[in-house]
Amino acid sequence: MKKSNQFICLTVTTLLLASCGHETTQEDKGLATDSSTVTVKDTTPVTVDDGTKFKFDFALANIPSPAQSMNELSTWGVDYNNAFLNDTKKAKTYSTEFSKAVNLGIYNIDMAYAIVHQNGEDVLKYMKTVLIASDGLGLKGAIDQMVGKRAEQNIAIKDSLLRILDEILIKSDGYLRTNERLYTAAVVFSGSWVESLYLTCKMAESTTDEAIKAKVYKHLWEQRFHLNNLIIMMEDYKDKKEAVDLNADFKVIHKEINDIKKAEDITAAKFKSISEKIYALRDKLTK
Repeated sequence: MKKSNQFICLTVTTLLLASCGHETTQEDKGLATDSSTVTVKDTTPVTVDDGTKFKFDFALANIPSPAQSMNELSTWGVDYNNAFLNDTKKAKTYSTEFSKAVNLGIYNIDMAYAIVHQNGEDVLKYMKTVLIASDGLGLKGAIDQMVGKRAEQNIAIKDSLLRILDEILIKSDGYLRTNERLYTAAVVFSGSWVESLYLTCKMAESTTDEAIKAKVYKHLWEQRFHLNNLIIMMEDYKDKKEAVDLNADFKVIHKEINDIKKAEDITAAKFKSISEKIYALRDKLTK
């Protein structure tokens, strides 16, 4: 396990440094205990709508971190299966801003899944894809600000990787300066939520342990609160066809979950019905 951790640290650090265009100097080494980062000023005028930003922040504050959710799920004892993950080769086929953004969220969660299961080879593969996808969406500057020297200082443990991953996902206030940027962040986060729940449902399918299935059912039922927040957030983008279509799918899934009075009422048949809708949405987003 220690060797696996060391491999992950080495590969991720290398990729982050390469992405940031950062070269380690003697001055950097002397600042090894300084967690400050060099911030490049963004001169983009701030035009983001306050109401839209509030809904985004509210959704963010009230939805558990998808990356940390993956960390919790990894303790349930279900074996790692990278066949569940979105093929990194498909990343180059995503041409629209929406498809790039939603799949960045999906790839982030796939990387988190590999991180929590200590699979260094897949961490490397998905980190590379995430960095390329982020650059393609104009997020490189935001990542530079968030990561900085932390790539050298704080990547020694799994939790540090997950915290940085969360920030790459959506927590870049410096990036959220316009409504278009906020829309991109909302779509990225929506993709991460879909993938997180997709992997959760796949876990239930791949085990015969009734205790684990019960945990998945409870987790699924609890998503009705968080999904409602996502729906409210996405309502502000009625001028975006892809967002309207995504929200329509969210509403169908939300209604089916919300109609269940308590987690214990989820039967195998109800779970199958809900999970198939989640799978269908995920398949549509990753085509």
